[in-house]
Amino acid sequence: METLNRRISLVLFSLAVPAAILIGQLMSFQFRLNPSINDFERTTSEREAVIQTIAANRGQIYDREGVVLAVNSFQYRVGVSPALVLDRREAATELARLLDLDESELYRQFQPNLDGRYTPYLQIAGPVDNRTAQAVEDLDLNGVVIEPVALRRYPQGDLFSQLLGFVNYSERGFFGIEGQYDATLAGTSRQVEAANSPFNIDEVPDARDGQDLILTVDRDVQFVVEDVLHNAILEQQARGGTIIVMNPRTGEILGMMSRILDEAGTTTVLPNGSGDVAYNPAVGEIYEPGSVIKVVTAAIALQASLPGLDLNWTYNNQGCFVQGGVQICDWDRVPKGAVDFRRCIIDSLNTCTATWYSLLGPSNVYPVLQEFGFGTPTGIDLEGEEGGILNLITDPTWSEANFLNISYGQGISSTALQMLNAVNAIANDGLLMQPHIVHARRDGEQIFEVTPNPVSRPISAEVANAVTEIMVQTLRPGTLDAVADVEGYTIAGKTGTSQQIVGGALLQHRVLGVFYWLPARR
Repeated sequence: METLNRRISLVLFSLAVPAAILIGQLMSFQFRLNPSINDFERTTSEREAVIQTIAANRGQIYDREGVVLAVNSFQYRVGVSPALVLDRREAATELARLLDLDESELYRQFQPNLDGRYTPYLQIAGPVDNRTAQAVEDLDLNGVVIEPVALRRYPQGDLFSQLLGFVNYSERGFFGIEGQYDATLAGTSRQVEAANSPFNIDEVPDARDGQDLILTVDRDVQFVVEDVLHNAILEQQARGGTIIVMNPRTGEILGMMSRILDEAGTTTVLPNGSGDVAYNPAVGEIYEPGSVIKVVTAAIALQASLPGLDLNWTYNNQGCFVQGGVQICDWDRVPKGAVDFRRCIIDSLNTCTATWYSLLGPSNVYPVLQEFGFGTPTGIDLEGEEGGILNLITDPTWSEANFLNISYGQGISSTALQMLNAVNAIANDGLLMQPHIVHARRDGEQIFEVTPNPVSRPISAEVANAVTEIMVQTLRPGTLDAVADVEGYTIAGKTGTSQQIVGGALLQHRVLGVFYWLPARR
């Protein structure tokens, strides 16, 4: 596991969850030819050629410490070239018995058509296990082909299921890493033409095996993430939740998981590929972030450098005020009198942040929000990422009220990863990094490492450090967001709650978001 002296950010919020499971690819052939090959070759011109695919081995997937996350295991398919079968009745009887097939139908398939032509090749069963394949092999039947088939296996169970995705029976990757890097992992198959049968090939060209992937995630971190998330959901009786652990300096994802509270009263990861839940909520589910966005709002206000709008700014708080035709209130609606810039964030006051946006205007806000990554996908190398919603002033539905609401996390939607990445820019001296989950590709003996990719610099290092200091104070005892100390580390962070709107209706449940980074000071 990487040293804890790196900054780590976490996010926890209620969402639904999915997960993912197995399956894979690879083909080669075993066969036996009896003397009847001479009879078979005499009928070559009367039969169709067979295009046979020589498949590549799918690459394996590892965590950053070399722990295997996805690997190939083997089962088998059984095929027959009817023209090579010496006794078709016996073959149909024995194969039907071992493979639990209909003997009459199998015998019918072994017969030539009205023109006297045989079907070049039939796949009659599979995948079957090793014992069944060996039993078929022991029949010693001419013209029977046993193909090894690689099935994808995930040794860590559902621990990384949403990140990895799965491989289907067509040997194609779906969702997560398996989907995003399907071409890289699958390699390059080769097709050959066998004029007589799928195995009568003079020269078999080599397939190019897929590359292995080494991920940024750490199994030990993922275990902790799972444990913390499970306990938090049970303690809060939440419908579900997500935790992401990320290195702000590099954009590396160290851990990511979503779980839901099931009917049995425990937490679970739904199988990936199960209808509508075939996605990773951390990157595929959008929500209104609520007060956590005030971290970004404070940074935008200071970055603008408007006269008077700095750390010494104060205003007379009345608990509520009317702007843009709507009433905007603090969470407790209690007038607080003179309030300075820092207290606005420490006490999480909506009237403060809305006042800042009113002073700044759209031209000083929207470009910086976009540089923080709102409104567009982060570009993480996972399938199914959503880009969130950021209505600009050019949008027909734009209003001043909506603009002011964005300052405290309403009227804007993001994924958990988008919000985390925006906070990470503040934790990284104002530099926004592109999140990524693949650390390196391995092609044989060659290793190609991924270079961290800076995306933008929405704020200066000075502004980032000033906001960080406020976020440290926000977590001190006696504040709304107070948390327990971690010995040896200074923590910065922000919490937030929001209600979700689905189909125009305001849902009763709330979404809680918690973002921390440590060490806040180096």
